[in-house]
Amino acid sequence: MLSQSSRLWTSYRLLYPSIINFSSRCSLTITKVSIPSTKLTKSYYYHASEVPLLYHTIGQHLDNLAFEHPDHQCYVFKGEGNKRYTYKSFLDEVDSLATSLIELGYEKNDRLAVWLPNTSENCVITYAASKVGVIKVNINPAYMDRELTYCLNKVGCKGLVMRPNVKIIDCIKIMNRLIPELSQTKGEINAQALPTLKHIILTPSDNGKSVSLPQGMHCYTDLIRKGANSKQEERRTRQSQLDGDTPLAIFYTSGTTGQPKAATLTNYNMLNNNFHLCYLYPELMSHVCCPIPTFHIFGEIAGTLNINAPKYLTTFPSILPDTFETMRAIHEEKCTALIGAPIIFRDILAHPKRKEFDMSSLLFAILGAAPVNPALVEQLEREIPIKTISQGYGQTENSASMAMSVFAEDDKKRRYSSVGKALPRIEMKIADSHGHILPIGQEGEICARGFNIMKGYYGDDEKTRETITSSGWLRTGDLGFMDEHGYVYYRSRQKEMVIVGGINVYPTEVEHFLSEHPNIAEAQVFGMPDKRYGEVLCAWIKLKPGTKINDVEEVRQFLSSKVAFFKVPKHIRIIESFLPFTTPTGKIQKFKLTEAMVKHMSTSST
Repeated sequence: MLSQSSRLWTSYRLLYPSIINFSSRCSLTITKVSIPSTKLTKSYYYHASEVPLLYHTIGQHLDNLAFEHPDHQCYVFKGEGNKRYTYKSFLDEVDSLATSLIELGYEKNDRLAVWLPNTSENCVITYAASKVGVIKVNINPAYMDRELTYCLNKVGCKGLVMRPNVKIIDCIKIMNRLIPELSQTKGEINAQALPTLKHIILTPSDNGKSVSLPQGMHCYTDLIRKGANSKQEERRTRQSQLDGDTPLAIFYTSGTTGQPKAATLTNYNMLNNNFHLCYLYPELMSHVCCPIPTFHIFGEIAGTLNINAPKYLTTFPSILPDTFETMRAIHEEKCTALIGAPIIFRDILAHPKRKEFDMSSLLFAILGAAPVNPALVEQLEREIPIKTISQGYGQTENSASMAMSVFAEDDKKRRYSSVGKALPRIEMKIADSHGHILPIGQEGEICARGFNIMKGYYGDDEKTRETITSSGWLRTGDLGFMDEHGYVYYRSRQKEMVIVGGINVYPTEVEHFLSEHPNIAEAQVFGMPDKRYGEVLCAWIKLKPGTKINDVEEVRQFLSSKVAFFKVPKHIRIIESFLPFTTPTGKIQKFKLTEAMVKHMSTSST
C-alpha cells in the first residue's frame, strides 16, 4: 500500500475538482497527515488532517455531482428488477419529489417519517428532504402498531412514506387500525392517535406495481410526475437558504438498553462522514454492496450516502437482508466493498451455496454495529476471500463512525483486535467518571469529539446533556482502553459489564474464548441477579450446523483452561437462534436475555 500521505495527495488531486466550488472552507493547500512521532502516554488521540470539511447540504452536493458526472451510474437496486440510476436520473427524481413536498405544505424542520426497507424511494427521500430542509425520520419497516405509533409521536411527524406491504406485513391494514378516520379523510389527515400526522405517501408494492390508492393517501409516483411538471423556482429558493447546520435526519437509537431515543443529525454531520476513506484509500469504497438496512445509521452513511464521493456506486442486493442475494450481487456487479454487522458475514461463511459465487472483487469490508471477534476477521479474509477487513466503531449519536482499524493496515494484531483509531479530524479519549484523561492502557469510558456529533436527542434536552458534555465530548457509555499509538480496544458497554462478587467481568472477552470451541458458532454472555454474588455470568450458545455438545459441563471445562474461575458462566444454555433477542442490525439486546433467563430460572425452580 502507498503511504497515507502519498494516497492523500493522489486522491485529493482526483477529488478536489468535484468539491472546489462547494465551500469556502476548502483549502488550496494539503499537507502531510500528522502522525504522532512519539508514543502516547495519555489516552488522548487527535487525527490531525487538512482534508476539507464541506459546509453545505447533501442536496446541494448532489447538484454538483450530477453536473460533473451526469451519466455515471450511482445506484443499483437489485431487488427492484435491477433498477439503476445515474447521477442525473437520480437528481431528476429527487427534485421532482422535493417540489411536490413543498406543494404539500412542508416547511423547514417538518418531520417526514420513512417506514420503508432498502428501496430506491428511501434513498430519494433522503436527498429530497435535504433540498427542502425537511427532517427524514427513519423507521424500521418491521415495526408494528405500537412501535410505529411511538416513533411517529415521539418527534411529531407531519408525514409518513410507506409501502402497501413489506413481505407479509400488511402496512395499509396497520394504518387503518391506527387511523380509523382515514377512510373519511378528504385533504389533510386528522387522527386522534397520531395528532401531528397530516399526509401519508404510498410507494409501489413488492412487484413494483401501484395498488389501488386508499382514501386519504398520496401516490408516490403521482408526486414524482407532478413535481417534474411543476415550476421549481421555489425549490431552488428554499435550497439556497439551507446550509450544513440544517437538520437532515432522525435515527432512533437501537434500544439495546431501553426505549429508543431520537438522535438528530445535520447535513454537515452526515455529508462529511463520507470522505475519510475516499481521500486516503480511494479504491476501497468505490462500489459498495449494502445489505444492511438504511433506517440504521450505518446503512445510510456507508450505503445511501456512499455516492457522495465522486463517481462512487452503491448496490443494494435486496430490499430486505438476504444472504443469497448479497452473494449474487457481489458476483454480478463486481462490488469492491461489503458493509455490515458480523451476522451478515457469519451467514455468508455458513451458506451452503457460497462457493457458487465469485466474490474475489471484494477489496474491503467494514464490520460494525456489534462487537467483532478477531478470529472471524481472519477467517473472512482467508476464506471468502476479502483483501482487507476493517472494524468500524461508532454510534448513532456520532453519525455512525468515530474510529476504524483500517489505519493499522498490515499490522494485523491491531487491525483485528482493536476497533481502530480516530477518523481524520476526530478526537478520542479514554476518561474516568469525571471526564479526566486516563494513562495509556488504563480502562475507562470511550469519548469522542468532532464534526459528526449529533445536534442532540429530539425534544430531550436532559438526555442530550447527559450524553454530550458542555465542551462537546460524546460520552459513548462504552468501556475500553487506548494503546500508545492511539488504537482503542473495546471491552463492554458500561451497563453490560457484570460484577461477580465485586470483580469486573467483560462479556465480550468470555464470548471470544467461547468462540474458539470447535462446535460453537456464536455465544452471548450476560449477567443475571444473584443473592450471594450480586450477579453471576450466564452464557447462551448457538452451535455450528451438524455439531452437538452432549453436556454443558464440557463447555465449562473448556473455558476453565483459558480464563479465571470467576469468568466461567454459572448458567449455560444451548439455543437454536438469537433472533428473538436482536435488533434489526444484529445487535443482541442483552437485557432481554437477562429477562428471559430470570424467567427460565424461576420456572425451573417451581
